[in-house]
Amino acid sequence: MQPLNRLALAVAAIASLGASASALAHGTMSKPTSRVYACYQGNPEQPTNPACAAAKDIGGAQPFYDWAGINQANANGNHQAVVPDGELCSGGNSKYRGLDLDRSDWSTTPIRADGNGRYTFEFLASAPHATREWKFYVTRDGWQPGSPLRWADLQEFCTLGDVPLSAGGVYKLDCPLPQRSGQHLIYNTWQRSDSAEAFYTCMDVRFEGGGGVEPPPQWQDAGPVTARGALEVGTTLTLRVFNAQGNDLERPEITLAAGQTAANQWPLALAHAVNASAQQARVGVMDNGVIRPIASATENRVYLKPGHRFQLDTRVPDPVDPVDPPPGGDYDFVYPAGLGSYKPGETVVKGTDGKLYACRPFPEGAWCNVNAEAYRPGVGSAWRDAWVPY
Repeated sequence: MQPLNRLALAVAAIASLGASASALAHGTMSKPTSRVYACYQGNPEQPTNPACAAAKDIGGAQPFYDWAGINQANANGNHQAVVPDGELCSGGNSKYRGLDLDRSDWSTTPIRADGNGRYTFEFLASAPHATREWKFYVTRDGWQPGSPLRWADLQEFCTLGDVPLSAGGVYKLDCPLPQRSGQHLIYNTWQRSDSAEAFYTCMDVRFEGGGGVEPPPQWQDAGPVTARGALEVGTTLTLRVFNAQGNDLERPEITLAAGQTAANQWPLALAHAVNASAQQARVGVMDNGVIRPIASATENRVYLKPGHRFQLDTRVPDPVDPVDPPPGGDYDFVYPAGLGSYKPGETVVKGTDGKLYACRPFPEGAWCNVNAEAYRPGVGSAWRDAWVPY
């Protein structure tokens, strides 16, 4: 054999070994037993559990052998963005799609809180990683086994940081166990700190013996979104979320288009924008723990993670260039046209409500040229500081 051929074979062997190691990497929950690990332990080639057999019909037996690899490479903590509703048990990874089957006959593990209302989960790590965060969720009371699993069906009950690896390659994760009874599903996310990669685990469990504690609320009511009137097309709404120290955490925003400006529509548009992108905030009406936006000027509310607060900023569109007043008209501009050139004590504008307003004399009249929703004549919260009816 030529030396070049030997080298090629050696490289191929190393590549094959690397691929095998990668397939076995990372881990899954062994206590309680995860869905994929239960299928692996129950004979991957001839599953004894009917749900595992159905999953094998969809994706074959290989996903069971690769029980440690349910991951998303670029999650970076944004789990709901990379794992869609209905695909939580596969982690949004099509290789494991059989695990997402909506069945009530997955193998369950009995689970019971200790005398302090706690439980120690055990995660079998085939490849330990530096950890940013472990998160645990449980299905809400009233969730029906066999129904599609959505993020809205889950309630967070435990968050842990970097936990040391115990003997035997196991992470022991001590958490308060929530109060539940009967069959439920516990969901776990493991976010690495040394990369954007994250791992996902479904555990089918049966709560026994009572005990446990009520999970803290995932979302706290931070106040209403109240529309005092319609807004202009092109208005930008920004929901700024701050932590307890006053630092900006995120700033989801939306620029209103036609059809989104009515008083009962722009809060709905804002809610959809926030709920689609924010990690720390939701907007809508809470019903049995689920937050859903509605078309209303007064009923939507802002919900934040505990300890956070918010501020809603409104930025109206830049004013158009001044135009000549209509011939023979009783006003100089149709607001906000000409904004920035209004003369205190002289300028008369036609407001968005169709009525006429005169700019107050100086010094109050200086507010007429401020580009802010609060000073919009007739509708802004502080319009009387700048204008008088004409």
